[in-house]
Amino acid sequence: MGRAGIVMMGWLAINWLTGITGYAAARPQDPQVQRNADVPAKSEVMPPEEKPAPGIEMSRANQEAFTILPHNARELGERFWLDQEQIWTSPAKIRLADADWVLPMAGFSATLFTTDASFNRSLSNSPSTIQHYKTISTAGVGALAGAAGGMWLLSYRSHNEHWRETGFLAGESALNSLVMVEALKYSLRRQRPDQGDGSGPFFQSGGTSFPSEHSAAAWSIAGVIAHEYPGPLTKYTAYGLATLVSFARLRAKQHFPSDVFVGGLAGYMVSQSIYTRHADPELGGAAWQSFSAMFRGTQDLSPQSMGSPYVPLDSWVYPAFERLEALGYIHTAFEGVKPWTRTECARLLSEAGEEMSQPPAKNSSASEGEAQSLLAVLSKEFRREAELQTGDTNRSAALESAYTRVISASGPVLTDGFHFGQTFGYDDGRPFQRGTNLISGFSSDFTSGRVFLHLSGEFQHAPGAPALSDAERQVIAERDQVPLSPAQPFAAINQLALMDSYIGVNLNNWQLSFGKQSLSWGPGPGGSLILSNNAEPFYMVRITQVQPMELPSVLGWLGPVRLETFAGSEKDHPYSGHPLVYGQKISVKPFRSLEFAYARTTTVAGNDDPLNTRTFVLGYFGRVDSRTGSVPGDSHTSVDWTWHLPGLHDRLVFYGELEDDDDPIPLQNLTKAVLRPGIYVPRLPWLSKWDFHGEWTSTETPGRGADAAHGDFNYWNQSYHDGYTNDGNLVTNIVGREGKAIQAWTRYWISPRHTLEFTAKNTEVDSDFIPGGGKWQDYRATDEVALRSGVYFKSFFQFERIGHYPLLFSGARNNATASLEIGFAPRLAH
Repeated sequence: MGRAGIVMMGWLAINWLTGITGYAAARPQDPQVQRNADVPAKSEVMPPEEKPAPGIEMSRANQEAFTILPHNARELGERFWLDQEQIWTSPAKIRLADADWVLPMAGFSATLFTTDASFNRSLSNSPSTIQHYKTISTAGVGALAGAAGGMWLLSYRSHNEHWRETGFLAGESALNSLVMVEALKYSLRRQRPDQGDGSGPFFQSGGTSFPSEHSAAAWSIAGVIAHEYPGPLTKYTAYGLATLVSFARLRAKQHFPSDVFVGGLAGYMVSQSIYTRHADPELGGAAWQSFSAMFRGTQDLSPQSMGSPYVPLDSWVYPAFERLEALGYIHTAFEGVKPWTRTECARLLSEAGEEMSQPPAKNSSASEGEAQSLLAVLSKEFRREAELQTGDTNRSAALESAYTRVISASGPVLTDGFHFGQTFGYDDGRPFQRGTNLISGFSSDFTSGRVFLHLSGEFQHAPGAPALSDAERQVIAERDQVPLSPAQPFAAINQLALMDSYIGVNLNNWQLSFGKQSLSWGPGPGGSLILSNNAEPFYMVRITQVQPMELPSVLGWLGPVRLETFAGSEKDHPYSGHPLVYGQKISVKPFRSLEFAYARTTTVAGNDDPLNTRTFVLGYFGRVDSRTGSVPGDSHTSVDWTWHLPGLHDRLVFYGELEDDDDPIPLQNLTKAVLRPGIYVPRLPWLSKWDFHGEWTSTETPGRGADAAHGDFNYWNQSYHDGYTNDGNLVTNIVGREGKAIQAWTRYWISPRHTLEFTAKNTEVDSDFIPGGGKWQDYRATDEVALRSGVYFKSFFQFERIGHYPLLFSGARNNATASLEIGFAPRLAH
């Protein structure tokens, strides 16, 4: 079964699970649901004679006894049958409103399915480790079952009816969960991680991996105990043991991540259903709100709790916001962490509008006129999100853009930033070769209450290319310390590709999103030193803070704070196995004029670096493993800053970034750090419609030792010979390894949606890395214009002069590259 089939299996599984709690979630008038809302006594909810029939047919006697414990085998059998009927008929109870929570669950499940195999390969194969975690998982389930069973047995001695109900319902929940899970296991027949090639195909003889029965049993018991006795200690203990069981099943390589997630979810939901419909409210216990109830009433959500897609990193709005901020009308934007959500953009526009309504004190009439023009066009783009600020319901579906782009290069091009350099970069890893390249695609957004979905796909074409020369392949083998690759030409590419596509949910200003996503963790247009959109989007789980927050007490001096973290997988690492990558970033604004941030990413779980608790914790905090003398994995840290000079905020901005491999803080060893300082002039003197960016970037590290020469330091690691890449492309600035570049951009703002930009760049590669070194210059003119109809045009012409690159060319080479993109963006239409 291919990746698409595996994702579909996850989607179907989650959709089937949706209805398990349908009876409790879909019927707010049900007395048991009402009990869970305010926990009154049974007689206060509804007299037995007025109790409505449940979602499945039952006799009047059974209805009246539905929330009491069975007294004999016949009653027990009838109740078990009714519970199973409720579970297996659950798909019939799925409603459109359930999409608010089903879609995020399905998206997370689909993300797990796509990364199951790579995650499994990243774990240790040590027999002792596997046996150790097998024991832990069994012991964890045993502890939960023993606690529930003990309460049930001891209740007869102590005459404690609450203990008796807790033990009985926990067992009832576990039994119903296991019957369901076992039926699915033997129907879907997914191979376990230690079977076959480890990819986990379905419908295979002897396959019993999906879902995990250990996880289902643990979460079904834990749910009942945690709600019967809802104190913090009980909840932490019960759910902590259930989490430990799920984790141990992964580390024991008995299940894939999707197996334990779906198994745990099934156990939790069955437990919620059993507890809601059978528990006696007179005995105590806490409310248990179903997923459907949690997401019901989305019209009452505050704007910061509404789900919102992210604005793509290549959008025209970011330069517009940067200019608006530099003119002094926005103060709480964070330039060093993108993308932003659409609702965050609307909030920033509201801030700009309030600032513009103040009496002009420090801004010239010229800058005020430019700001008003920018604000007007941006407000039209985010009109829908602005309406949410006034209480509108967050339900929408929109085509963001449909586009076709042709880019053609007349001469030799550089396409390998990890080794030689790039003629064309920061294009989300799209294929590019000499000749005519084509992309044609679309992107669309959907929102419903807390839930959001972004879907982007395209057809991609790139011509074939000759094989690398013997000298080029030899240098790659020596510098990366890998075997010599065969001389194979590059085949032409004609493929359908999924670009940024994700689904997520907003949980009170924290957005969780799952799928392929791009991140940029540095200011300025030149490409971040730690994360950029140069490579194909990662499959990741991302948690981001939508709007900045203020820290309490003495920490308030830090000003607005934004946090972001992610965990994903890196693609196509033939020499490093199937590594995972995770990162964290914190950004603060202690002053209106200053933004400062610290970021860290860690690549782990390569061939020689198996993932376990120790390596994860040490890598996360950047601590040295005493057994190896090094920080686990391949770590990258950075600090970045954006400083609007007081008094010159609309004239001069200093920004920059400092990145370091391995050290916890780049500032502690400046001779090793990679540097990218830059300046931004929002309005050139006497040319107020022109702006200017200038950057200098260098990965030459003067403090490196002899063992870190020849490019074997920045963006390369002894355990990760494929480097800091995704699908072969650097995920950072394309200056690459042991190179330096100086670049300048100047843009003429004809109007907010019509700009003309000129760029010049000089790039060099050290001879220490590439024999003979390399030097080339790029000059580009770019025009972007959007018409009133919503049709837009993007075009550029670039001339590249490769003056010196003896390894690649016998003499100087010239290359002319031209591009034209035609698209339609409905939001831009008048």
